[in-house]
Amino acid sequence: MARGDMRIPEHKLNEIRNNPKDKKMVAMFFNSIFLSIDSFQSDGEDDDENFIHQIADKSEPYNIQLLNIYLKSLLKKHLNDQEYEVIRLSYGLDCDKHSAKEIASLLDIKGVSSYVRVSELKKQAVQKLIENVDHSQVLDFL
Repeated sequence: MARGDMRIPEHKLNEIRNNPKDKKMVAMFFNSIFLSIDSFQSDGEDDDENFIHQIADKSEPYNIQLLNIYLKSLLKKHLNDQEYEVIRLSYGLDCDKHSAKEIASLLDIKGVSSYVRVSELKKQAVQKLIENVDHSQVLDFL
């Protein structure tokens, strides 16, 4: 599992810390961990515009195993079993990543567009996390 570290300017962190009910920070955390993994794809064109992705990060990396354990505990607390499994299998929290079709098969989600249902469940689960997780639970990872 390859996740890059997220860097937030210190003045923004201070602003977030001073507003304890701010859901923006929680959304930023989960979107950066889950949703942005799916969205970044370099198409080869204008790689100069994506130069920031080419700069080596010299900071101390997170312990991925600990982050995965923590994420799974948040998932179990706030999601139902099906949502939990969709997120866990989609992002490979303790396994290899699986495609939406593979997840639909594993979770016995039937129908012609079962993979679409898996995508809906994934989006629903991330939104549920954003709405229910307190910012203090993710502040240390930002």
